[in-house]
Amino acid sequence: MEVHIIACGIFQLEFERVLKELKTEWSSDAEFRVTFTEPALHVDYAKLKDGITEALNNTASEETIILFFGSMCHPEISEFTQNSSVIKLQPQNCIELILDKEKQVELEKSARLFYLTPGWLKNWQKIFRQGQGWDDIDARQNFGFYDKILLLDTGVCEFDDEDILEFFEYTQVPIEIKRVELTVFKKHMAETLEKALANFKE
Repeated sequence: MEVHIIACGIFQLEFERVLKELKTEWSSDAEFRVTFTEPALHVDYAKLKDGITEALNNTASEETIILFFGSMCHPEISEFTQNSSVIKLQPQNCIELILDKEKQVELEKSARLFYLTPGWLKNWQKIFRQGQGWDDIDARQNFGFYDKILLLDTGVCEFDDEDILEFFEYTQVPIEIKRVELTVFKKHMAETLEKALANFKE
């Protein structure tokens, strides 16, 4: 019994930790094979489509496949995956995977926020400088809309102060660190994996 998971590399550390926890908690003989795509593909829809399609082409036709991306990470994700039997997520993006909607609404009452995860901080140069092509002036114009950047500390890695300072200098927007548990992420992940496991029982 094997489930193939194709997941965005932006949250690879969170994914690996939660999958390990779930495998320990569940009494299942299912095997989970995970393919992570490059974490900065979402800034280019064509590259993201190619990355997902290539991963799908490398799966066996009889495998149960989970596509672990936000439902809105690509506007045509349903169309170009329709010929594959995949299970998709409901949350729109990686922020909704970590924060529930009510918490987001509460946080955004007092400020205009740009959310940052450990994966985003680790890959920000690939995402913004290389992917978006933003120099420092472009960055400050685009990030100028926000009152602050909220770095969601999911506890999967330590932050380098130099990395945070470098991103602040790039954006010129104050960065606040907020510790968040992986409870919401784990809930979404468990529900998705349970759907896949249910396929084996049908």
